[in-house]
Amino acid sequence: MNGRLLFLALTSFAGFLVIQTPGRAQSSQISPERLDILDRRGYFTPAFKAAVHGLVDAKKAVMDAKVDELKLNLKLPDLQTQLDDSEEKVNALRKQFSDLDHADENDFAELQKKIGDASATLEEQRILAQAYVWAYPASPHQAEAQRDLQDVQKKIADQKQAEADAEAARVAAHAKLVQRAQARDLSIQEWRDLLLTMSKEDILKFLGPPQSHSQDDWNYTGAWTEDAVTHQKVGLDVGFNGGRVNNVTEASH
Repeated sequence: MNGRLLFLALTSFAGFLVIQTPGRAQSSQISPERLDILDRRGYFTPAFKAAVHGLVDAKKAVMDAKVDELKLNLKLPDLQTQLDDSEEKVNALRKQFSDLDHADENDFAELQKKIGDASATLEEQRILAQAYVWAYPASPHQAEAQRDLQDVQKKIADQKQAEADAEAARVAAHAKLVQRAQARDLSIQEWRDLLLTMSKEDILKFLGPPQSHSQDDWNYTGAWTEDAVTHQKVGLDVGFNGGRVNNVTEASH
């Protein structure tokens, strides 16, 4: 039975219900109660009842579909936001993969920038060059990076050698100064350079005990240095501050 026939059948039964149902002669509405009464009286055939159930199921399916559609419409803004977020993440990942595809080029450009940076230390340059050589053995810039590394390593070696030479020269000069001090052949400025910041214990070991002294002033008489004006040999006055030498002058005549 199609929907049109079912509608006509229900309409006919509606008229019948108006006549048959006691106490409800003025109403033309179809209700579950009336249908139930008619069903108990045997007015509905099995085919008719099956058609009614089919109509009810169809209407329920339509209502469920409308409810699902309403829920989907309510969720659409959130779904759109999630879609936008996912698209942003995909774009970010694409950029990261693109950067990785050119990582050797980017890192080589950074290496060249560091090599040409006058403010960069040699150690910073060495670390970056060494890292590139290790990280990109198949890079077309490998040979140039190795040359950069070798150049920086040579500069570091030269710098260390220069520092070692300077330290050796300083030690030799100090040793020579000490020899001249032991021979009492220093100018007053050389005595200052040698004795400044020494402790009292150091002075005792180096010059011996003074001929006279106070708490912060020790006097060494004799021919310790040459007077810059008279060119005569004079003694030394050694001044202390906090237990360390802070001044050396010619002894007063």
